[in-house]
Amino acid sequence: MNKLLLIVALFAINCRAQTNVINLTETDQHNLNKLDGSLYMKDLNNLMTPYIGTWTWTSGNKEMTLLLIKQTKYHYNSGQNYYKDRIVGSYIYKENGIIKADTSNDNLNDEYVKVIFSLNPSFKINSLAFYDYLKKKDYDVWLELISPTQMKFHGKEDTDITKYRRGTHTIYPGKTFPLEMTFTKQ
Repeated sequence: MNKLLLIVALFAINCRAQTNVINLTETDQHNLNKLDGSLYMKDLNNLMTPYIGTWTWTSGNKEMTLLLIKQTKYHYNSGQNYYKDRIVGSYIYKENGIIKADTSNDNLNDEYVKVIFSLNPSFKINSLAFYDYLKKKDYDVWLELISPTQMKFHGKEDTDITKYRRGTHTIYPGKTFPLEMTFTKQ
């Protein structure tokens, strides 16, 4: 009897330690437990891969470089405990050859960085964060591939987060960079 209880207990512990892998495109179809460390929301179909790389946009005297990398099985552990594939990155924005905004020194291993994208259930790459630190604003951004070397960047101000931040510091009018751009992969 004791051996049977021991076997059942070991089996139960082993089952809890297993990872529950969910395709990122199916996360809305599941009741997700983001607390026990067993959930892994994975890009099973590699839909994020075409977005990875260095992308540039130029219009007249303005230019923006966007670097995107994929983090596989990133561990979220601030208040929750789960894993997720995500795209993080940095940007450099210039006018007349002068750098106006540069996030290239950000630590991309932090949980909260200025540029984070994920794949949503409708197969679109959208931002979890895209922060304009000069204007103290967050933007909702989604990326749209129009060819293997061309990508549209669509953005709009995230007014909910901006209202939240207004209590902690000044929000500046305008935007540092355009919110509609077409980037070329380098």
